[in-house]
Amino acid sequence: MGPIKQLFSTSPDLKKTDTNKKLNKSNESASNKDQNSASVKSTQKDQVQISSKGRELLTLKIEAESYLKDIKESETVSPQELDAIKEKIASKYYFEKEVIDDLVDRLMNLPNYMDLR
Repeated sequence: MGPIKQLFSTSPDLKKTDTNKKLNKSNESASNKDQNSASVKSTQKDQVQISSKGRELLTLKIEAESYLKDIKESETVSPQELDAIKEKIASKYYFEKEVIDDLVDRLMNLPNYMDLR
């Protein structure tokens, strides 16, 4: 039993030394990996490519939200004002040349009028 026991057992000092060497090596390699990944992270940047269709949809969404906000904040039309508008429609007021010219002038003076397609 003596020689077999000697083969499988090592002195306590050797075990500690081997374990310490392994720990030091693993700590050094982990430190090197952290430094390498930090340098890779600092040089690499995320990028996103948005298609022209995606940009158009985003623009439409923003415009729709703006219009909804304007509608919510706008004043409501009183029943008297609504009746006056209905009378003008019935009398074909909005088909008069002066009214149409005035409307076209106002539309042309709107911001971004020429951007409309």
